[in-house]
Amino acid sequence: MDTPSLDDLGDDVWIEAGQTVSSPDELREYIAHLRTVAHHMHTGLTRAAWGALQGQAWGERAIEEQPLSEDILEAFSMTITPSGMAAKDAVYRQSIGTLLATLEAVDQATLTAWLAQINAADPDRKA
Repeated sequence: MDTPSLDDLGDDVWIEAGQTVSSPDELREYIAHLRTVAHHMHTGLTRAAWGALQGQAWGERAIEEQPLSEDILEAFSMTITPSGMAAKDAVYRQSIGTLLATLEAVDQATLTAWLAQINAADPDRKA
């Protein structure tokens, strides 16, 4: 049975698609789609979080003024609360940083799974 397109499924897209996987090739396709979605979520949240922090939407900034993803993650991951910041704002900011880090971890984990399957099939293949 073919794995249904993840784009064609309803609210339970990941469950419905996951329960139809029956081969390593289908699993690789499922993981590749998961990686794409996680990457897009990470990119979108990064830009939204930075825009909210700066008070100016990402798309309104010149390209040379747009920071690297790592700089944004650092701005949301606090070891010390900035002076004068309310606890509610610090908790919200830290939670966004944790969500960004988690999405990055999903992106990295799915890449590792893909590389592992490629390596198992042909260790000498170019990645």
